[in-house]
Amino acid sequence: MNGLHTEIRTRLLGDVERVPPAQRKKAHDLVTMAIALLCDDGEGGWDAREIAAARTMGHSCATDGWPLDQVLELLGRAGEETVAVRAATPGTTTGQLRALTETCNRFLRELLRGYQETALTADPSRSAAHDDAMLLLKGEAPTDQGRFAQAYAVMAFRTVSATPLDPAVLDDPDNGVLSVLCEHGGYVLVPAGDEETGLNRCTRIQASLPEPTWAGVSWQKAGRVPAGRAEAADIVASALAARRPPGCYLLGDVLVEYAVLTQPSVADLLVTKIEPITRNAVLLETLRALLAADGNRSKAAAELIIHRSTLDYRLQRIEQLTGYDPTSVRQLHVLSTALTAHAAATSPPPPLPLEETAS
Repeated sequence: MNGLHTEIRTRLLGDVERVPPAQRKKAHDLVTMAIALLCDDGEGGWDAREIAAARTMGHSCATDGWPLDQVLELLGRAGEETVAVRAATPGTTTGQLRALTETCNRFLRELLRGYQETALTADPSRSAAHDDAMLLLKGEAPTDQGRFAQAYAVMAFRTVSATPLDPAVLDDPDNGVLSVLCEHGGYVLVPAGDEETGLNRCTRIQASLPEPTWAGVSWQKAGRVPAGRAEAADIVASALAARRPPGCYLLGDVLVEYAVLTQPSVADLLVTKIEPITRNAVLLETLRALLAADGNRSKAAAELIIHRSTLDYRLQRIEQLTGYDPTSVRQLHVLSTALTAHAAATSPPPPLPLEETAS
């Protein structure tokens, strides 16, 4: 973790210590993620992945039973201290501070929207199909009584579209399709005799959802639907962290990213290596352009509208700061994986909790 993050966290230690002991570790993790997310965006413009991350933090706090005022106070303080530390950093301009302040405000607005999602999970008017889906997802369904399909494609999805989700698009009880929704995501259970059939049906469902939407699919026997839920959510997290375009993914599509994100020690090392690049917008844009061009420097230079010699100079700087040569195929792959690990660290994965606040 870089010095900027460490200084902000040090300033917030007192706030974290005032959180009840049972919630202290969660508070520490939330503050760490919030700081990383805010520091990652020095120009004030958020993409859909970052919005999803902020809303997910709010949703997670709500389903864990945190009072809203406590959440806003703690993470609002994280924003205040981030601005204060950046203001004291030599070279920070007034424009950058204004942009960072707006980012902090945006972060809290999206966090609040995520917190409010929980009310939809506890809607007393929910359908019988919703209740059946909950039983399967929690592993409480009587799968030996012929009431449910023998196997399901479990689809976890996250969208940040402003268009409200229509349950009618997803629920199809006549064909055994069940769903659990919140404002910006949920789970869909699609009866399927094999993975290919399940993926095809889920892909069609994903295409009917508002854009942008990321979805992960895991095919499982009925009794293993909870394991499929966890895997599908991890697939979505990996796709978001790897900056994959909206779409429907299987584990095999994000296998490298998934493997890194499930090994914290490896992920932490990669984050440390790539952080100098993530703090430099020009170098970050250059690295991403090179990755998009599959390592073709001429193509990357053309995409960036810069001279090839300018590109080569930037790549040298990337090597100096990270110790990895982006002109090497193998080392470019390491840098790509490091970007994925950094994205996961700065944007928490999008779990869609099943806990209900009302019976």
